[in-house]
Amino acid sequence: MWPLLRRAYRSLYARIVFIYLASMIALSAATALIAVDQFDQLGREWLQRSQINMARQLAQTLRAPLSQGLDNDRVHTAIQQIMTINPSLSLYVLDENGSVVGAYSEGSCGLGEQVDRGAIAELLSEMPMLPVYADMPCQDGEGVFSVAPVTFGPEATPGYLFVRLEANTQVSMSNIWETSGITRTLLIATGVALLLTLVVGLALFALLTRRFTRVTRAVRHFARGDYRQRVPDRIDDEIGRVGRAFNEMAATIEAQVEALHDNDRQRRELVANLSHEFRTPLTSLSGYTRQLLRTATSADSRESLEAIRLNVDRLTRLATQLSQMSHANISDRALSLESFSFAELANDIVSKFRPRAEENGIFLAVENEADMAQVAADVELIDHALTNLVDNALFATNAGGRVTIRILHLNADTLKIGVRDTGIGMKPEEIALVCQRFYRTAHGRERGDGTGLGLAIVSDVLKRHDSKLTLESKPGRGSCIWFTLPLAKP
Repeated sequence: MWPLLRRAYRSLYARIVFIYLASMIALSAATALIAVDQFDQLGREWLQRSQINMARQLAQTLRAPLSQGLDNDRVHTAIQQIMTINPSLSLYVLDENGSVVGAYSEGSCGLGEQVDRGAIAELLSEMPMLPVYADMPCQDGEGVFSVAPVTFGPEATPGYLFVRLEANTQVSMSNIWETSGITRTLLIATGVALLLTLVVGLALFALLTRRFTRVTRAVRHFARGDYRQRVPDRIDDEIGRVGRAFNEMAATIEAQVEALHDNDRQRRELVANLSHEFRTPLTSLSGYTRQLLRTATSADSRESLEAIRLNVDRLTRLATQLSQMSHANISDRALSLESFSFAELANDIVSKFRPRAEENGIFLAVENEADMAQVAADVELIDHALTNLVDNALFATNAGGRVTIRILHLNADTLKIGVRDTGIGMKPEEIALVCQRFYRTAHGRERGDGTGLGLAIVSDVLKRHDSKLTLESKPGRGSCIWFTLPLAKP
């Protein structure tokens, strides 16, 4: 779960949505708390506003009983009648300093407590700013009240009749939700508005980040080699300017890449033409040298002619590999898959190399265990690869050795091909390097032959066919190179 969340949070859209949702939740929570508090304040204000004259009216009723003192039967009887009519009230008599001198709540609670005279003066002013709060006797915290001047006792001592308006009432959000239709409607409307705001916000963020996503997708495709990728954004803002800058950069890079490809193509054509021009006179020279060798009589002449032949053969091989180097970029060529008999191709290549093998005293043959099995591949590229493998095997094998092309079924869908020789073999540290371009083995460096491209080209050809070159070799015991090709479907 966490890895998925971390992966999702990497996107710009997810981060914006997360910040937006967190902000909206925090804002909604703060708004809800403020709303609850304001509803509570509104309820208290309404209660105080509607009963602001309550104390004055009760003072008229209690004037006569209070004139006889704070604690007498007439006062208690009058208070009892008032509490019977409105049990939510609590009545107190305060002296001029705001100290409770008469308490008529249950158990005479609150005697001696102090009420803020500033709150009393505020409520008795001409235009009080409601709600006005004061510390309530018999309870912790503030509450709303009604107050009126009174006198009490035979000496007509001045004081205040203090009426606590919230006694036996509880104002809570749950009570408001259960009993107030207006409050419920407002809260539901607020929730719906919040939900719509979230939906609209998410949609707008999606539209905004979609343009970023287009730029990111174009850059990713461009990095993978699609140099024609462009960002279709014409809006003149920051994102649009980034897209246009990318398009300009992509056009420049595409032009440079095309120029490099064109230069590389011209280079390969030049090398191919030169190698072709080299091979024609070298072939003639090789033929004339062999003819002179057959007719030479003196040992000195034969030795000189043999040296010429060896050098001509070496130059011919170098010209051939120069031609291979000009076609080394196999990936530039589109595959042309067709069905053909691999055994026939192998026999054709063996026939091509047999004169060279016989001349060097090497046995060259095909061991076919798959009859005329048809493979699906690019015949030209496979011919090129197999030719390189046989050429390398003959090069590494001395007189009296063997080079064999073995063909067999790996399974019902795959043909396995191996080129085995009994030559000099390779060291373990060379096996991992021979498929690298321009790498030559110690034997090749000693003879001064080759360009180090043969196996690299073979490896590229096999990769184009979703195959892999497998090399087995031991010094002095020869080498065997295996690869597979898919059988053609009937």
